[in-house]
Amino acid sequence: MIGKVDVRTLVSFRKLKSLNLSTGMNHIEALLDLPALKEVRVLNDEIYSEVTTARTPTRRIFEALKDRGVRVWVHWVSATEPTPPAFE
Repeated sequence: MIGKVDVRTLVSFRKLKSLNLSTGMNHIEALLDLPALKEVRVLNDEIYSEVTTARTPTRRIFEALKDRGVRVWVHWVSATEPTPPAFE
């Protein structure tokens, strides 16, 4: 089991189209350096919290991905009632 994925290690995979993670990420900004990326799916409470908070760096990165046409889905792992929707 790994704690967090360092996204910089994926940048050399220039043809990477889809990324599905159920763990945390370091250096999330490196997602912007994946030219073929078409879809990112993340299942993680910390990233969900960051991406659903206005003006956070993580939110800006995921919004930039969406602006580029990347399908984005970020979901929480554990939440209290009422359960919030995924960030898309």
